[in-house]
Amino acid sequence: MLTQAEVVQYLLQREFITADSVVDEDLRVVEASRRNRNFKVIREGGPSYLLKQGLSSEGRATVAHEAIIYKYMETADGSVSFRSYLPGYYQYDDSDGILLLELLANAQDVREFHVRRGAFSTSIAAALGRALSKLHRLDISSLPTEWDSSFSNRLPWALTLHRPGIGVFQDTSSANMQLIRIVQNTPGFVRALDELREGWRIDSLVHNDIKWDNCLVFPRTNSNRKVDLKLVDWEFARLGDSCWDVGAVFSNYLSFWLFSIPVSGENPPDHFLDLAKYPLERMQPAIRSYWQAYVRGRGFDRAQSEEHLFRTIKYAAARLIQTGYEHMQRSMHLTGNLVCLLQLSLNIMQRPSEAIAHLLGISLEPSVS
Repeated sequence: MLTQAEVVQYLLQREFITADSVVDEDLRVVEASRRNRNFKVIREGGPSYLLKQGLSSEGRATVAHEAIIYKYMETADGSVSFRSYLPGYYQYDDSDGILLLELLANAQDVREFHVRRGAFSTSIAAALGRALSKLHRLDISSLPTEWDSSFSNRLPWALTLHRPGIGVFQDTSSANMQLIRIVQNTPGFVRALDELREGWRIDSLVHNDIKWDNCLVFPRTNSNRKVDLKLVDWEFARLGDSCWDVGAVFSNYLSFWLFSIPVSGENPPDHFLDLAKYPLERMQPAIRSYWQAYVRGRGFDRAQSEEHLFRTIKYAAARLIQTGYEHMQRSMHLTGNLVCLLQLSLNIMQRPSEAIAHLLGISLEPSVS
């Protein structure tokens, strides 16, 4: 495994930096490990780098898979317009399992951006809609021969949470066990999740882990106000249902709203809606901009748009369950907000038309002009 002390020598040997840059620049190596061993190499006089290396055999496989995605994006039909939404790809070192990417040194994720500004940008939302529409229009028939088929034909695990395999219980918190039991013992959840599994389509390459943490914004060159958008962390990308990616963005807005509500067990949840730090109505213009940009980018007519929207909002509900599970990974008990999140998910699955109109603020007869 690469250590922090070895990063500079590694880049010197491969001529990504020079000895002069090490001496003359304020070059810094910062460890930023999470699932993988990550190092940020921050420079002032040249490109900055992100090095990723898997910590386990599974981690090495996902990093290698991510490298295949970047290579595919360099040559795939229609990928020219999408590549602007990706960080730069430099190389994948197969012998050491190290992926070298451009580091967006001045970037912040969309969650940080919203929190700092206290507002929800319609321009960023539209950029995300355009980015996903371009991704979902890529020619999947040109996938490279080294594509690992094990990364395809896997359903998102949220769709099977009510029928978990034994592996789920190896690293499951007490709160997550409570969440699983609630889902299993709620007939509406079981029916809805089974229907989503049966209706799953393989229609595009999907990011499969779209969340605000993986959407980075940074100042546009020579502009003090405008920002550009990049999508990162492609380890779990696969062939799948485009509605899953699109719905994941809806779920980010909804969970951000719900987690900003100070819920306690003493009063019904409706009592607290007016106390949300980030009210849903302030998000809805951005949600509409996102959806409209996606529809335009896909070239949907009205019937296609409505059919896609109904499927997407149901996947958003399933993604809310996954968000709740991830949120409770190290907790003993479900919080009031998590109980509300599960109720919100169920309500969306059972009444998608109302959710589209009242939660997303989207008309069921959208203009795609």
